[in-house]
Amino acid sequence: MHHVWHEEHTWSSRFKVASQAEGNDTQGPSSFPSFRLVQEFFTEIPRYAILSHTWEDEEITFQDIQSLITLADTCNGRQLTFNDIQAFLPPTQLKKGYMKVVQACVCARNSAFDWIWIDLCCINKESSAELSEAINSMYQYYEDAVVCYVYLFDVSGKLHPKNPASDFKRSKWFTRGWTLQELLAPEFISFFDKDWTKIGTRWSLRDVISVVTTIPMDVLGEDSIEKYSVAQKMSWAARRETTRPEDKAYCLMGIFGVSMSPIYGEGGSEAFMRLQQEIIRISDDRSIFAWISDSLEEQGLLARSPSEFRYSGQVRASNTHAIIDNSPSSYSFNNNGLHIHLPLEPRHSYPDVSLAPLYCQTNNGRFVSVYLRRTTGGYYVRHDPDRAVLGSASPLTDIRELTVREPLILRKSRTRIPAAGKHVVSLLPSARHFICSQPLQGVSISTEFSVEFEISNSSRSDPQSTNLTYKFPWKFDVSDVWMSGVFPMVIECDYSLWIGDEGVDFISSDHPRADCMLGPLSNSCFVSACLEMRGDEKKVFEVDYFSPEDSRSEGVATTVGSDLDVWVPFVFGSYDQEEEDDRNTCVTVPYSDLLVLKYTKREKWWMLSLNSLSDSDLDCDSETERRVKREEKGTEQGGPATCYIAVGCQQQMPWTHVTFNGKGTDDVRDNLVKDEHLYDQTSATDTFKHKKLRVWIAPATELNQAFHKLHFEWVEDEDDAEDEKGMRRREGRAGE
Repeated sequence: MHHVWHEEHTWSSRFKVASQAEGNDTQGPSSFPSFRLVQEFFTEIPRYAILSHTWEDEEITFQDIQSLITLADTCNGRQLTFNDIQAFLPPTQLKKGYMKVVQACVCARNSAFDWIWIDLCCINKESSAELSEAINSMYQYYEDAVVCYVYLFDVSGKLHPKNPASDFKRSKWFTRGWTLQELLAPEFISFFDKDWTKIGTRWSLRDVISVVTTIPMDVLGEDSIEKYSVAQKMSWAARRETTRPEDKAYCLMGIFGVSMSPIYGEGGSEAFMRLQQEIIRISDDRSIFAWISDSLEEQGLLARSPSEFRYSGQVRASNTHAIIDNSPSSYSFNNNGLHIHLPLEPRHSYPDVSLAPLYCQTNNGRFVSVYLRRTTGGYYVRHDPDRAVLGSASPLTDIRELTVREPLILRKSRTRIPAAGKHVVSLLPSARHFICSQPLQGVSISTEFSVEFEISNSSRSDPQSTNLTYKFPWKFDVSDVWMSGVFPMVIECDYSLWIGDEGVDFISSDHPRADCMLGPLSNSCFVSACLEMRGDEKKVFEVDYFSPEDSRSEGVATTVGSDLDVWVPFVFGSYDQEEEDDRNTCVTVPYSDLLVLKYTKREKWWMLSLNSLSDSDLDCDSETERRVKREEKGTEQGGPATCYIAVGCQQQMPWTHVTFNGKGTDDVRDNLVKDEHLYDQTSATDTFKHKKLRVWIAPATELNQAFHKLHFEWVEDEDDAEDEKGMRRREGRAGE
């Protein structure tokens, strides 16, 4: 296995782990942990914590640790001091990154871990064999850890991560390639700010992390990533960067369950091509071909970079069990290209170009297709790789073929959280003026203890909040079953947070990754209880308190959702969108909010000859408006000068509204912001002088940033039409 550093800082070559020495829980400028010999583990790997971070300047290395171990040997086992290290090492080797390693070990020691794995100093990069093994095993290292500590050097814990002003969402950690698997693989993750103050867990922050990373909340909660398509997983890495271009591929191997030898120098595109070929060996999910390129140059069906999947986050895995006419779902890659069965729908304007459905759909039911062009020699290339068409299902012609599939063996983490042990409450600094009562005595089957919070006189605002009780009851149901000489234990363990006589939150065995509970108090404050992942048998809850004056409190109970992207036309009929230069643009609608778009009528529109108008100019016109234009040709412009289109987002669903009445966008917004009846309105109309404008939102027709598109149509007003028909009948009779 991999090197692990011991609590008296020990590393080893297959699995190196590090941690702090006993009796040294605080680290000052003259106090450093002691070291022992490097130890290597292949089996019987101990429980360990693991560190996730971003590499900065002056990081410590495996060789630096070897030097410190040599120094420890010269000190005959006594505690090292800062002066010892200064005397032994040149000043250039006193690196800034050393304190990051020490603080990670302090966290591990405080949680009773004897071992911690840190990539900085647990991988000997001078050994190409060890480096290759570590790269291929990295996902497993994080998956097997009891807990992962994420250190965010650029985040301050003074504001809660959900606070809009917090720098949590802007952390560099969310932009790096390797940290993606470090976010997904561990079962439990704790986040620490630049001062090593714990600011939350993946479970408690899963909504804001989902917004930052575009990873669905269910993945950050309890869903296995195996439920998601190749395209979706690729999209999570699309906007991440790595120092070495090849690492954009290597850092994804564990997420897709493949292995390959790292070849630094082969180039990022080549490495990513190899990665896709390895994925093809174990998967027939055709969403791997659902990408769009920035280049207009023809390509094959394999992408050149994860960035080409940036708009594929809603493309689900292909349904190979429901393919029409029993079309074979398998495909393979050999020396002359990718061999695959695809139906082709010819494009009449280009006889050698066909539309090829991929058998996969988006979340809103649209089918993904790409363009293929037949070249001389009978080969095909990806035509217009910057486009992927979204449409309804179409008839498919398939070839029957028998395919035998080997099931994918899913890896299981070796780490299991102990079900029994001593129960402890740890009050964080914000809650240390509270009183923690002793656990009830003499209870074995059902154990319960409470934490009593007494608000000091200076902060007392509600007499009822002076003596609040927060209970953490848990029950164990143990069943022993005899099976081949083994006693498997089935354990259900639930934790509940109670405020007075009311249960406000819980951690259930149905949610194995849940580790945090939150409850509101009657004085506008909040209390949280977070289950700490430890190396021993203790069950420790960290109790935190958020007062209204606490800068972290804003956002602590806020649910953060994703914004909505909608394509809107720059022009419809004789109206132009204000302050936009492009014909079509993508607008971002904030979560649970709305945008008001202002369209202004062109002054010289009616001076133009109808014959001079291009088809694109009339793209959004109906016969009704074209009739009005002909009637008003050469006259002064009539009708309203402006039209206001509102596009809103409620619970990830779009809605729209149209009006010709309004003093400005702010005025229209104020009238709409409190109207909850609009939340399920995907179509709207408004009428001005017998002209009716209909606006509606529909699924986008191409794979792109936005999965919704705003449409306009002028429709004939029925009352006006009846009046006009009656007038014509009367005129006809008068002529007779």
